Amino acid sequence: MPTPMSLAILPNDEQPPVDERPISEIIALLRTGPVRATDVARLSDLDRAGAGALAEVWPRYDEATRIAIVRLMEALAEERVELIFSRALRPALEDDSPVVRQVAIAALWEDASTDLLDRLLNMLESDPSIDARAEAAKGLGHFAALAAADELDDTQADALRARLLDAATDPEQTSVIQRRAIEAVGAFGKDDEVREAIETAHGSEDQSMQASALFAMGRSHDPYWLDLLLGELASGEAELRFEAARACGLVGHDDLVPELIALCDDEDMEVRHAAITSLGQIGGRAAVRVLESLAAAADAAEATADLELIAAAIEEAQLNVEQPRGGL
Repeated sequence: MPTPMSLAILPNDEQPPVDERPISEIIALLRTGPVRATDVARLSDLDRAGAGALAEVWPRYDEATRIAIVRLMEALAEERVELIFSRALRPALEDDSPVVRQVAIAALWEDASTDLLDRLLNMLESDPSIDARAEAAKGLGHFAALAAADELDDTQADALRARLLDAATDPEQTSVIQRRAIEAVGAFGKDDEVREAIETAHGSEDQSMQASALFAMGRSHDPYWLDLLLGELASGEAELRFEAARACGLVGHDDLVPELIALCDDEDMEVRHAAITSLGQIGGRAAVRVLESLAAAADAAEATADLELIAAAIEEAQLNVEQPRGGL
């Protein structure tokens, strides 16, 4: 049975090399022993034969083992970019366990294959688990961003937009699915129907839905939302200030800089960090001056985490000193 210790991941410079043991041996070990990072890493970049062998055995693993494997795949894929679990995770999308299906979707965040797009669309509409359907909507946000960048064909993009918009606006859907769908469809945010859906979500009495609408505004990269975002930067709710601050960096207009500067002193740490990150994304001389001042203060206070965040923001902001994004 997998144990918490077996899920530990070492820093990049301490990772053991991926071994060359036969896939059949790895598959057998995962069934009988603890789930170890070295074994799961070996499931990266499987060939068709290896993927088929794993798919055949997958239902025979107990649920705890399956959950441990997909969680470790998700963590390893984020920690070590050279590891690719696309084929290994396909059986998990069909798993009886909703937890396995949900984590598998999250672990496939970099996969842009059309078969995954089709599978996620089907899961959004028909998976029996609310959490798995919500995760499918979230995963489709990656494809929506590709569509907005003209990296999906028109037929696929139109179908994706329509089905996300249906989920976002269907009053029969649960709130979490609606929220994840509105966040995903935000990538199509310059579309009139999508703008209307975002405005409706923002006008909801549900604060979480309002926060998702702000997330969608950022994902749209659309200056259409400038006035609304400026207003929400002064919200009395930290959740809304945070989402508005984060969205400002994605919209990327230098008219937002003065209000973001003010939020760098916000009482809520996450709001402050979102404002700092967005200043870096927008750039410009004013942003760089403020960030450098914040860096000096963080250094004096020995606030290491803040200093690292501010340093990254300064580096990004300096790229846009001569040509800040948006504004006059």
